[in-house]
Amino acid sequence: MSHPTLELKKAYLSLRHALDRTVRQFGLTSAQFDVLQLLMHNDGLEHRELQRRLAIASPTLTNIVDILQREGLVDRRADSGDARIKTLHLTAKARTLCSSDDFCSAGEALVGQMFAGFSPRQRDEFMQALKRVELNLDALGT
Repeated sequence: MSHPTLELKKAYLSLRHALDRTVRQFGLTSAQFDVLQLLMHNDGLEHRELQRRLAIASPTLTNIVDILQREGLVDRRADSGDARIKTLHLTAKARTLCSSDDFCSAGEALVGQMFAGFSPRQRDEFMQALKRVELNLDALGT
């Protein structure tokens, strides 16, 4: 039997490859999708918070956001309380893309494949177990 950390990493890498294949048809990379996904649920995040949530280096996020901005999918705005702070916002073009039938269908197909062979209960238990792993590992940093 393999070590749990290796198995989790292999599953993560499989997900990244599948996500790249899925979003490529929309002109995106999985990293760009991650940014759009977070902003879809938390529009107006600061660069620093987005970087923390994605666990990537600031220059890497800057490059991703630069491309998304150039493509008209993300806007940078000065924070109303502190002009030095930039917040990131989805554009109408990004909202249209992310809510399109094709985009949603592609995402649902990916999630369906990811959970193929799982019962609804197993899927729920798996999601709970992932959250517990995350919390357990985050506790190491406190």
